[in-house]
Amino acid sequence: MANNEPSKEDILDNVNNAFTFLDEQRISGLEKMKALQATRNDSLEREKIRLLKKYGDFHPRVKKISDRLSYDQGLKIELANEIEKAKIKMPDFDINTWMVHGRVLNQEGTGLHGLTVSLYDENGNWIEVLGYACTDSRGYYAVRYKVDPEKKSEYPERDKLFLTITDSKFNVLHRDIRPLFVKIGRIDYRLIVLESKEDICTPPEPGKSGSPGTPPDAWIVRGNVVDEERAPISGLIVSLYDKDLLFDDVLGTTLTDENGSFIMIYRTEAFKDFFEKRPDIYLKVLDNEGKTLYSSRKKIRCNAGRVEEFSIKIRRKS
Repeated sequence: MANNEPSKEDILDNVNNAFTFLDEQRISGLEKMKALQATRNDSLEREKIRLLKKYGDFHPRVKKISDRLSYDQGLKIELANEIEKAKIKMPDFDINTWMVHGRVLNQEGTGLHGLTVSLYDENGNWIEVLGYACTDSRGYYAVRYKVDPEKKSEYPERDKLFLTITDSKFNVLHRDIRPLFVKIGRIDYRLIVLESKEDICTPPEPGKSGSPGTPPDAWIVRGNVVDEERAPISGLIVSLYDKDLLFDDVLGTTLTDENGSFIMIYRTEAFKDFFEKRPDIYLKVLDNEGKTLYSSRKKIRCNAGRVEEFSIKIRRKS
């Protein structure tokens, strides 16, 4: 009797098709939201002009409308970024591949073309086996690492990687302090915001080393994960999020060590936008199969401080 069960590749194709359809629906919804916002802002601008003529600059109603228009300007930029992101068609991906992709933007939200995106280890060495990518006209990049299903990955899953942006002169424009981990079959996304720069894409400079220090605008989240007996749990995936107006941003991902401890360092540019000065953070803890074991989303830490600590207790699998 023939086996009619779908293969993993068929399942992945179906999932990719489903995501393509959802992206199309999402673009349509965001475009409608953008149009509605533009209509409302036109009305607010006309009302502001009318009130200015009647009451002057300092009337409370004028100030309230001005604050609303400033807030909507930030929302307009965020909506434009989300629409542009949803329009991007991801490269081919299968169960034997790990990929990190995203966009490199300037402060105005415009994609930066021709920059080199690569991965470095903790000692500042380019991991050549993982390759590199060049940003396109939208600032989009995708670094893909595919393995032979009959062989093991050439790069250890537990080793930390740091996404790095360089120009044609090998100048480091950005080095992310949020670590990445090679996990075959998984996709990671990173949005990087830089000062505006156009350049010609070149490979990373070979043999270049030097570990980056902690920048002055660093924010730190640390903690530990234990079981019911207070025994540490190692090897769990800990992801940090910033609760946002439209879509929550990933600020970092790491693994718990042998003591169940974790630490993540992120920078102001990872969360700050037109109207957000401090992040509203929460954590998720997942096992190596991607199952969520813990989430603090219902207890978001609003206006988080420079250093936040978490003590997490999880029931071990029986």
